[in-house]
Amino acid sequence: MKSTLFAVLALVALALPAMAQDQHKLMYVTPAEAVKLTAKLVDHAGTHFLVRKDAYGQELVYRDGSGVPEVHANWADHFVVTEGEATLVVGGTVVGEHETGPGEKRGTSITGGTSYALTPGTSITVPPGMPHWMVLKPGAHFRAVVFKLKD
Repeated sequence: MKSTLFAVLALVALALPAMAQDQHKLMYVTPAEAVKLTAKLVDHAGTHFLVRKDAYGQELVYRDGSGVPEVHANWADHFVVTEGEATLVVGGTVVGEHETGPGEKRGTSITGGTSYALTPGTSITVPPGMPHWMVLKPGAHFRAVVFKLKD
């Protein structure tokens, strides 16, 4: 119960910048709506942008499997975990790194990174240019709100 309350309070506090940017639109998403918005999975991930602006984004994320390493040249990712568990590998060197779009790189794995356990109530910010890789154990799932901030 405490972790759920913490997660809700963290989401409210972190959503305030978005609400300040667009004062004419109130965003309210229930857990059931979040599940529906992220139901379509592509490569074990379901995502839905609630806000997408030039320098800020707010995204709902659901995963039922590991992703691939990513590096965003100009964007920080701030994760607030609401459900499930995963490991976020941060830093190190991306193996098989290749560009997938302007300022965006992907790879097959990370060597030499640091692993962080992500559970409900956890928040972590990955700065621009830092490799990161979401890894899930078989059968696990993960749900978070990701705030994307342009550098």
